[in-house]
Amino acid sequence: MKLEHLGLFMPGNTPFYRRVYGFLRDAFAQLGIRVSGGCGLLSDAQMHDWLAQYRPDAVFEMNRVKDEVPSLHQYRIPHIAWIVDFQGRTEAQISGSEITYFFDPGWDANYRTGGVQDWLPPGTCSQTFQPLPGDASIEVDFNFIGHIPLPWSNAELARRMTVDSDMSFGDVLKRYDNHLRATRDQIKTHGDLKRIIDDLLRDAGTPLPPECLNAYYYDLMERTKRVQNRTELLNFALAKSASVAIYGSSNWAEWQEYKAFYRHFLACPAELNRVHQHSRINLHDGVSFHFRAIDCLASGGLLFWYDNDEVDAFRVPGRGLHDHFDDRCHYLAFKRSDFEQTYQNALECLSSRASAITEVRAIIQAHHTWRARAEKILHDLAYA
Repeated sequence: MKLEHLGLFMPGNTPFYRRVYGFLRDAFAQLGIRVSGGCGLLSDAQMHDWLAQYRPDAVFEMNRVKDEVPSLHQYRIPHIAWIVDFQGRTEAQISGSEITYFFDPGWDANYRTGGVQDWLPPGTCSQTFQPLPGDASIEVDFNFIGHIPLPWSNAELARRMTVDSDMSFGDVLKRYDNHLRATRDQIKTHGDLKRIIDDLLRDAGTPLPPECLNAYYYDLMERTKRVQNRTELLNFALAKSASVAIYGSSNWAEWQEYKAFYRHFLACPAELNRVHQHSRINLHDGVSFHFRAIDCLASGGLLFWYDNDEVDAFRVPGRGLHDHFDDRCHYLAFKRSDFEQTYQNALECLSSRASAITEVRAIIQAHHTWRARAEKILHDLAYA
């Protein structure tokens, strides 16, 4: 199909979503596509009225699929979903869109959405994120930019998980954590984690209805993962230096171990660009090809990625940061067992960063801008 007018919606009206919305809107505009929409997902009734008014050729939404918006089916509007966060949803709930993109390189392995499925990594804006003129003075040894959930409250831990037993969320959390620690070296997909939780619940009694469990799935599969990964990563850094800066949500101030290192939320892209360059090492965890990773590389910052999730045997060819950049000089990746050696390598390569930054910038400009992502979406939509 020929796309002339795209409806574009982000899940919320936060600085992050506004930034992504703006970059994608401008990228499509460069390709001659008119964009309408905004930050904040419309209700089904609101979407019905919006479609009647604007009549777009297609709708693109982050974190929502077509089956969640009946009006899209009624108007027969092609829908493009970009799943960056499952938000507790299971496989059966990710369906209906003509195109479903997944943020994580392995998420679509066990999904059947009923349409085109593919991986879509974030792009970056090489004008917004670029090396500053002159030599950037180092202000901290390490920084981490990102969110952390709040510590568990007593009320959350006491939540009931089954119909006919007294099993609490705290009980399941402890058993789930013990199981993951015991099987740490085994590859687990999103579906595997759900099955582990379901088995724990069946052993304890009759689980609550699925619609009541989505929040618990999210807490166990996503919230616990973020806490474990990010506290481990920061503990590695703090063992080397107390010169650490944390940027993100104010939740960090509720963690006794890390509140002294918390600065503030980075809402301004220019400040984000500056922080990348004034930190000796930029810490990153989780999905390798992440928003914060590609922005950091475009800025000329040294990215230090904790590779504790993408097990080598499970990597999908072409879908990791290592497939597009050199993990020995463009950025550095480490596992739990080799942090010390990789850290020493990072210190040694700091003096010869200029050529690596030039190479990275050239790769980004050729393949990883937001315009490149918009071009892929248009190509895929033409054949969906």
